Amino acid sequence: MPHFVTYLLGPDATAGEALLALADVALVAFLCYRVLLVIRGTRAVAILFGLLVLGLAYLGAEWAGLLTLSWLLGHFLSYSFIFGVVILFLPDIRRALAELGRGSRFLTASIDGGRDAQHGMVDAVVRAAVDLARRRVGALLVLERTATLADLAESGLRLDAVVTPELIVSLFQPTAPAHDGAVVVRGGRLLAAGCLLPLSTTPAAAELGTRHRAALGLAEEVDAAVVVVSEERGEVSVAVDGTLERNLDEARLRAVLAGLFVAPHRARRGGAPGVEGGAMPEGEEGARRARL
Repeated sequence: MPHFVTYLLGPDATAGEALLALADVALVAFLCYRVLLVIRGTRAVAILFGLLVLGLAYLGAEWAGLLTLSWLLGHFLSYSFIFGVVILFLPDIRRALAELGRGSRFLTASIDGGRDAQHGMVDAVVRAAVDLARRRVGALLVLERTATLADLAESGLRLDAVVTPELIVSLFQPTAPAHDGAVVVRGGRLLAAGCLLPLSTTPAAAELGTRHRAALGLAEEVDAAVVVVSEERGEVSVAVDGTLERNLDEARLRAVLAGLFVAPHRARRGGAPGVEGGAMPEGEEGARRARL
């Protein structure tokens, strides 16, 4: 038996015990990987990094002999860690358990749409947004990226229909029952309509209208792109990663969404990308982007 195996398991370890330990480690690694897939693109990832920083700070305080800091961090991590994690990650835990029960993403690979489906989705959303802006009809279109929006879709009217400009425009007509909410789009499918979004609470968002605050609120929470059509001004905006880019024409809107969905390897988080790799002319950037 290899020396590192006997070092880890002891000199009396058998081949069966070594295989059992290997299977145990592989299963734990698989579960951790699937959990990361469920929470990717959400605030849970940032919280995990924060907890990791606290753990490293505790080890550093122990090594440096900082007794007070070590005592404080040690008690926080030991007594409050489990309860804090349950409270902070409650929505993600609920979603993960629901996905496990449905046997969907938690047990399968990511179901990102193909290039053709993404092309069709971008084209349908752009055409619908431009048409709605021309008619001065307000709209909110949530486009799923890395974070699953199953919980958000469940808050509205489930549709699971092919994304078409005509369907999107009809859903936001003033006489439509779900026109006040948002539609959720995943790849080439429109999952639900009339969904409720959280409002942004940042100070800069207080000057925005309800639709724009809702778009920013979701973009601050999860990795999703939200297209907003203003009813008052007839302008189109995109919120992504806590950033709102406003007053987009058809060409610019198509370039932004194509950079986010058709060519994700070019997209840069922290703002909507441009036509080639996320660059945007300096003159347009100052006039059109409002970073919050």
